[in-house]
Amino acid sequence: MKKLTEYLINNFDKVKIHSSYLDKGDVFVALAGKNNHGNDFIQVAIKKGAKYIITDQKPDLNSRNKKIIVVKNSLKFLKEISIKKRKLYNGKVIGITGSIGKTSIKENLKFFLTPYFIISASIKSYNNYLGVIISLINLNLKSDFAIFEIGTNDFFEIRRLTSLVKPSQVIISNIYQTHLEKLITTRNIAIEKSDIFNPKYNSLTKLLIIPNEKLDEKFIINKAKKSNIKNIISIGKSSNSDLKILSLKNKKDLSINVKVKNDEEIINFYINKSQIHRINNIICCLAIFIYNKINLRYFTSLTNEIPEIEGRGKINQINLNKKKINLIDESYNASPQSMKTCISYFKDIKTRKEQKKLLILGDMKELGDNSLEYHIEILEYLVTKKLSDVIICGELLKIALDKICNKNILSMNDINSIIEFAKNNLNDNDIVLIKGSNSSITRNLALKLLENRRP
Repeated sequence: MKKLTEYLINNFDKVKIHSSYLDKGDVFVALAGKNNHGNDFIQVAIKKGAKYIITDQKPDLNSRNKKIIVVKNSLKFLKEISIKKRKLYNGKVIGITGSIGKTSIKENLKFFLTPYFIISASIKSYNNYLGVIISLINLNLKSDFAIFEIGTNDFFEIRRLTSLVKPSQVIISNIYQTHLEKLITTRNIAIEKSDIFNPKYNSLTKLLIIPNEKLDEKFIINKAKKSNIKNIISIGKSSNSDLKILSLKNKKDLSINVKVKNDEEIINFYINKSQIHRINNIICCLAIFIYNKINLRYFTSLTNEIPEIEGRGKINQINLNKKKINLIDESYNASPQSMKTCISYFKDIKTRKEQKKLLILGDMKELGDNSLEYHIEILEYLVTKKLSDVIICGELLKIALDKICNKNILSMNDINSIIEFAKNNLNDNDIVLIKGSNSSITRNLALKLLENRRP
């Protein structure tokens, strides 16, 4: 047990919970899943060269293997190691929370900082209790910056996570209508998110970065001031923003010139047009550079090369019925605000003569008692954009469509039918955007289409 703990503390990126991602020397944690138990994959882990296997359920093996460590409670065991490792870390810890954009900000920040610093960052969307614990154990103690996502879909979750991560620099991306099923109102979301810097749970916060465009965001700023957070950087287009977006100008090369005011300084940089609806995420990264006094040329030299993220706007070329189709994959998650932003972005994409666009929307999950109203609102907004080819899929969107009685929007709930429609109606270089919640049919549709991704 002691050797295992020392191994995890002295190494990084070793803990894996999926046997398919295992490399030689990794530590496989066999957890209970919905349909099976990780113990079913212990032999696979051993064959792949796992250094240790952790489980809290004695495996049914003929002979005892010294690599297998049976503990009373796997999660509790991992938590204890994560706490030890966090206490040993002396680098700068950045915690990111908010309604939408957490993963994008984390990945963008990692992209900007990696050329110049040693960076540790949570993988994928590891922002729940298990994900945060694994991310802490996978921390490189020699890294200059450690970046963590901190998520929630219920009350009192942020405090539990921030007490583990203890970020000194905090980013709250925004406050929008997400996870309303349990949190009920955006003000409750704001209160929940503000626990990330609440001194009761995290006394180390020195910096808060947050938009100041909505009442709930201003509410958080006031809470931060009352909590004596010494450095608050607000971002947005309003005149009282610390980082004020002065202008966004389209250029002929499909880039956008961004001008931001910081005190009396004008910061000028370029981004790809596909990043325009994520401009606040990029400004959050700029704020980190400013606060940490990192040469801004390191930032501005990379802004036009920000990589797209799988499931969050990445543009893929796929083969469909021997045709090359441009698939914009926004299928990882959806909320009323991100839906509107996506629809607007798709509307503004310029097409060549004869080039078509197809928009496919799926249900938004966890919106609580007003879920139907939010879906009706999205379709009413969609109608104002006058897009010619739109497919909606999902029970709530179907009911919403019946309510607004619009015959120009197609409703399909079968993946094969949607793909067949696309095969019959799309031509070379046409554009498809798929947007919906991760548990909606749109996610499986996107994954199915991506099986035919072009190299």
